Amino acid sequence: MTTAAPPILQSRILVVDDELGPRESLRMLLKPSYQVRTAESGRVALDELPKFRPDLVIMDIKMPEMDGLEVLRRIKRIEPSIEVVMITAYASLETVKLALTHGAFEYLIKPFSRQDLEDVVRRALLRRQADLGTRGQVTKLVEEMRSLAAKTRQLEETARREAAEQSLRVTQLSILREISGTIVGQLDLHEVTTAVMEQLRTALGYDSVMVTLEAPPSTEAESACFVTCQIRDAEGLLGYLVVDNRPSWRSIDPRERELLEMLSEYLAIAVRNSRLYGEIAETKRSLEQLIASAGDAIISVNASNYIHGWNPAAERIFGLGAGSAVGRPITDFLPSAHYAEARRRLADGAPMHAFETTTTSGRTRPTELAVTLSALRDRQGQLEKLIAIVRDVTAQRALENQLHQSEKLTALGQLAGGIAHDFNNLLQAILGYAQLMRQNLDNAELVQRSLRVVEDAALDGSETVRRIQQFSRLRPDEEFMAVDVNQIVQNAVAITRPRWDEKIAHENRPLDLRLELRAVPPINGRPAALTELMTNLILNAMDAMPEGGTLTIGTRVEDGRSVVVTVADTGIGMPEAVRRRVFEPFFSTKGERGSGLGLSMAYSIAKRHGGEIGVESEPGRGAMFTLTFPAAAEASGKATPASATRPRRTARILIVDDEPKVLGTLAEMLKSAGHTVTPASTGAAALADYARGRFDVVLTNLGMVGMNGWELAERLRVVDRSVPILFITGWALRDEDHPRLMTLNIHRCLFKPVRPDELDAAIQAALQPA
Repeated sequence: MTTAAPPILQSRILVVDDELGPRESLRMLLKPSYQVRTAESGRVALDELPKFRPDLVIMDIKMPEMDGLEVLRRIKRIEPSIEVVMITAYASLETVKLALTHGAFEYLIKPFSRQDLEDVVRRALLRRQADLGTRGQVTKLVEEMRSLAAKTRQLEETARREAAEQSLRVTQLSILREISGTIVGQLDLHEVTTAVMEQLRTALGYDSVMVTLEAPPSTEAESACFVTCQIRDAEGLLGYLVVDNRPSWRSIDPRERELLEMLSEYLAIAVRNSRLYGEIAETKRSLEQLIASAGDAIISVNASNYIHGWNPAAERIFGLGAGSAVGRPITDFLPSAHYAEARRRLADGAPMHAFETTTTSGRTRPTELAVTLSALRDRQGQLEKLIAIVRDVTAQRALENQLHQSEKLTALGQLAGGIAHDFNNLLQAILGYAQLMRQNLDNAELVQRSLRVVEDAALDGSETVRRIQQFSRLRPDEEFMAVDVNQIVQNAVAITRPRWDEKIAHENRPLDLRLELRAVPPINGRPAALTELMTNLILNAMDAMPEGGTLTIGTRVEDGRSVVVTVADTGIGMPEAVRRRVFEPFFSTKGERGSGLGLSMAYSIAKRHGGEIGVESEPGRGAMFTLTFPAAAEASGKATPASATRPRRTARILIVDDEPKVLGTLAEMLKSAGHTVTPASTGAAALADYARGRFDVVLTNLGMVGMNGWELAERLRVVDRSVPILFITGWALRDEDHPRLMTLNIHRCLFKPVRPDELDAAIQAALQPA
């Protein structure tokens, strides 16, 4: 029994391989007996040469950048005595000859055993020592000759084997390429598996081929005639490829088994793609059904702002089919300014932008729309497409207006008792002083004083009616204008004062009102809406103080740019859960007494004015509502009205009213102003008196028995399209009345009671040329 010679101690070995696994494997095998360093490339190995000074270099011949043969040549130029062993998985006689010609000691072919490695290393180091003088030259040459002869025989056999292997690989890859064409070309799983099974049966002559997603039936241990391959990917097991030749007992070659294993990997991709395709198809169907059944219009818009998609709800809302809408500019259906602003914001990075608009497209009446535009972006984050979701909110807005009006009427109902009390006081003053004047006609001082009281009482009553109509929006809506917030507070206090006094008188509540109004700049807004907001807050504060308390209303300037209004009470307060929901519509803590709309309306009004509203409160410590509005920009100056520079004119006026006292009063007021007046107590009488060119102005009451003011104006317009017509009414105008005013070319609507100077100013304005 022979014993291996001990390793040559202190010998240094440099291992060079571009693959980490083989490199580390060699290092671990050699480390117990030698000093070992590794290099991942030929260039690194050449750098290590002068520093490490190896006795032996073990090097892979196939390396990127600089292959093993080139490194071998350079090593031999630097130090010819360094032994080099070449290793590779790919060998040819020509490669061996080149390596040996350039001085390689040996040539190892992967895979090789540990014993082969140790034997080659020992012999190489012995020759290294021999070259350094430890062995004779003849012995070295004999060993090399014998080794070379054996290696040559081995390489010739390896070359023949590799040629056969390569030929087999080419055939396998050809088969896979043919079958994979079927796999790649189909996404339906049934069609893919059917085609693969047929090709395997036809091309390879198998008795039975089955692709199943379920576990195959249990069989005996796999024989040479039966193969089961798992179809698996990174996410797990997907199925099985089963080939069964047991009916003919024809064995399945091991190389075919390799082919089936490789084919299973392709099938795994096909199965996964088919499942993904099915999921995508199902998602697409679901989305199409969702879009088709959506109650809101869903419109897709391309990068050029043309409509690309149009669902059934869009057809219903806009009254236009998809065939007519697709391809048209989106601005045919949405306002250009709103759309341009939304697109600009989306391009700047906003995820969505919402606005409301009105359209008459496909409808006889205007439709109110709520529009939300969302961005679809490409991989670089650039705006690629837009999705417009459009909802018809006409009915919703109408309901909101009804609820809003209901809330205001509820508030008016709360104020009614106090208002009646105030009017009774005014009537008492008017009746009392009128009777005093009748009894003391000779007392000029008493008559003069009485007339002043009567006039003041009438003006106070008129102002009360104005505030009520303005609060309930029965007078025409104002445009946004510069508004004095302190005056809004005073108006709201005046309109709620009767309710305040009623609580004190009948419920014996110790209520106190404190106004802390400072000088503040005006804000932009609608006086009626702002008065409504303040009135709701005051009424809410009263309800929050069932045992009495103090209401403090203050105004101040903040940061020089904002106007702040605070409404604070010392009532029962509210817990945090209530405070968070206090501005929600229909949320109320008053039970059946509350509609839950007052504070939500206040919130809505504040937002429409560009403001903010918040509340601070704790149970038992009252509540403070804070309103913040942006201050209005300073006006550049007021132009002198043109009417102030025009000469005053007298006119021939036809005046119509079915109330004799009012008719007489108006006639006397106009006569005292120098006008020529023809009174008529009915619409029919006015038509009988009218002739084209006879009158310069017609002034008619709206609410009359028989023929009302609207009917009279319509009939007059048939006769004369140009005569100025003025309306006067003790009632109010509804929203739908304003278009009729424009259609009939009504110059102005006056609201009773009207002062002489106001009446004459309206006549003068009507006389001016258009």
